Amino acid sequence: MDNINKHYHALAFFDLDGTLLNKNSELDESVRQALHTIRDNGILPIIATGRGHFELEELMAQSGITSAIAMNGQYIIVDGETIYHEPIPLDKLIELKLLAEAKNQVMAFYDKSGNWVSDVNQLVIDAYAHIDSPLPAVDNSRHLTDEVNMLLVFTDQASDVTYYRNLVPAFDYFKNTPFSIDIVNAGSNKGTGVKKVVELLGFTGETYAFGDGPNDLHLLEAVDHATAMGNGIDELKAIADFVSTANTDNGIVNAFKHWDLL
Repeated sequence: MDNINKHYHALAFFDLDGTLLNKNSELDESVRQALHTIRDNGILPIIATGRGHFELEELMAQSGITSAIAMNGQYIIVDGETIYHEPIPLDKLIELKLLAEAKNQVMAFYDKSGNWVSDVNQLVIDAYAHIDSPLPAVDNSRHLTDEVNMLLVFTDQASDVTYYRNLVPAFDYFKNTPFSIDIVNAGSNKGTGVKKVVELLGFTGETYAFGDGPNDLHLLEAVDHATAMGNGIDELKAIADFVSTANTDNGIVNAFKHWDLL
């Protein structure tokens, strides 16, 4: 993008599930219209998610959003162009994979063009159904040759976050769903993604963020104006500048009105 400051006076970063999307992981028409309106008003909407950018094509087409901090900050696109990507070190990936295999746990791997899993079990099926995404292909060797940017370990045990963190501290672990743990390089998160966008684009305007879950804590801390959804966790509400209504109760539109973005 040429000088972003000529086109936009603010950036708005959005979590997806529990924030921008409704209970069916879909975009309400009122939210879709509001997103188009704020962009017309000089505010660039940017998705901030644990998902891969390649999983967002339909949502982007519906919303008019063309930018995303994907994979919890590990992969960033602006107006459809990659501006940043961070690889997972192969030696640490293999170290984690051996531990997961010892616990009979499946892993998923995300790169610039797609995702795949080491195997399929019920947790894998439930995890992708939870975000209304198709099951990835099974491939237990592609991680050896492709640059991997994010990992998942499929587990319904919250205690596994501590287990893996203690054994492989090179990564950060986010238990964002009942079925899996998001895994990225230590120190990488949605908040560092926001800072990368601002730095790489030389942006000088205001920044806003909207979220509901544990991996949104860094996101809200990284912006000028932080919104927690009414359905959000208490820790997020405690650091937010504004707590909106729930995502199922016009939360995004009400937040836009609070911030005079519409």
